[in-house]
Amino acid sequence: MEIICPNCSSKFNLPDAAVRPGAKLRCSMCKTVFPLPAGTSGDSVTGAPEQLSPPEPLRMPKPVRSKKMLLLCLVALVILGGAAGGGLWWNLRGKEGNIPTAPPSAIPLAQKVEKLTMRNVRQYYVTNEKIGAVSVIEGRVINGFPTPKELIEVEAALYGQDRSPLVSKKQFAGTSLSLFQLQVLGEKELEAFINNKLEVLTNNTNIPPGGEVPFMVLFYNPPQTVTEFGVKIVDVRDPEAKK
Repeated sequence: MEIICPNCSSKFNLPDAAVRPGAKLRCSMCKTVFPLPAGTSGDSVTGAPEQLSPPEPLRMPKPVRSKKMLLLCLVALVILGGAAGGGLWWNLRGKEGNIPTAPPSAIPLAQKVEKLTMRNVRQYYVTNEKIGAVSVIEGRVINGFPTPKELIEVEAALYGQDRSPLVSKKQFAGTSLSLFQLQVLGEKELEAFINNKLEVLTNNTNIPPGGEVPFMVLFYNPPQTVTEFGVKIVDVRDPEAKK
């Protein structure tokens, strides 16, 4: 994981194996001793942003409604009307790669995600030439279950000084963008890339035991009062058994 000295801002790479709660580090440049940042693994991570440039007022992306998507769902419901309700949701994936809606589950969320962990989680700001400030939260989810998992979903949030949530957002894992893309693409283009269904279904299905999948959550022009961030795993599914 990347460590930044709070005194001189020097950056260092610390091996994941050396990460221990409560550990103290000494900067090799200015000799400052500081504690290891909290929240480096597990199904929930919190921390402070790496840098805080003065962003513009928050502008959240507008929801996009797709008539084509609605039409496809209606056609699928008519064709599969006689199918059992438990298997219908997966069939809506179709040829166009639609991400299915999860069926109701009686398993508590804590039990569903208890063996999923996160690593290399960080939050930083990028100056986009078209949007302004973009807050980026990224990391990787590791499957610690003895069976394959898929369609892992995370929820990220930005908090103010009193730990009150300022804005939050859910995102399927499986996609990430380069620094260049984050700097030059417009908001609609960024959302199209980060929510690319083909990429999600390619990288976020049948994740083997010990396998991992990247995630990235974007906030456009976040509030100036942001002091820390948080991210947690909010959903995961078992691959449908092949007949």
